[in-house]
Amino acid sequence: MKHLTLPLVRPERFYCFPESAGFYQSARDHTVNRPAGYLKEFNLHLVTAGQGFVEGDSGRIELKAGDAFLYFPGDKQFYYSSHNPVWSVKWIHFYGSGALNDLTERGFHRSIVWRIRSPKLLENRIDDLLAEMKQYQSLYPTSVSMLMYGIVAELIEQAEPLSANTSAVAASGRISHLLPELQAAAAEAFDLDHWAAKAGTNRYAFCRWFRRATGQTPLEFVTMCRIGKAKQLLVDRYNLPIHEVALLCGYENPSYFNKRFLQSERMTPTAYRNLFLMGR
Repeated sequence: MKHLTLPLVRPERFYCFPESAGFYQSARDHTVNRPAGYLKEFNLHLVTAGQGFVEGDSGRIELKAGDAFLYFPGDKQFYYSSHNPVWSVKWIHFYGSGALNDLTERGFHRSIVWRIRSPKLLENRIDDLLAEMKQYQSLYPTSVSMLMYGIVAELIEQAEPLSANTSAVAASGRISHLLPELQAAAAEAFDLDHWAAKAGTNRYAFCRWFRRATGQTPLEFVTMCRIGKAKQLLVDRYNLPIHEVALLCGYENPSYFNKRFLQSERMTPTAYRNLFLMGR
């Protein structure tokens, strides 16, 4: 069992900041029962192995690897490991008015337990924070705060209420796993039915769950990837004509490429390229 702590800083100084963090490996006797008002910080736990339970007004809820729970400051808390299989968890107590506002606005106060679509991404961010706290403690508070912000942002991006329809969560997970492949093929002609079939669903469900998983429509995501590639080409290959940049990014019509680039970046491709050439 590893437990790391930091001295408190002024809550208004950073968007969010950890008070303590750690990990419990195969924690057979891990049981916590806190009365309301006892813990003044957020309490985030990610289950990395095994099984455990959270108890509240709605009864006992089972959690397994890839699930998380989040208590708000002052919440009554009751959670514990199963005896078989025993859980392993990574956890953080944190505070910050910025995090409070964002998590409340996103509805995280409405549920305690969450399923994480890509738990390894969240776990990696927690590991980075633990490493920073272990090596430097609070020597570099800005770095600590940035790592904590990354955890909150990843949680907001990845979390689905555990009570959500399991088929919907599974569909959202399949779409998330497709994103790197879709990004790599963004310059190709976009076929909605093709990508829906790869996700094992139809075009209408694909669009609905794609927005739920990413906050964007499929076409918005493809456009974002194309514009990102265009920006890189405009800088790295500054002798390449604009119409060829457009073709390499999936736009046969240079005028339409200019229009989409302007909508995204608030400047034309030529102006963007010149901005960087002036700094060489």
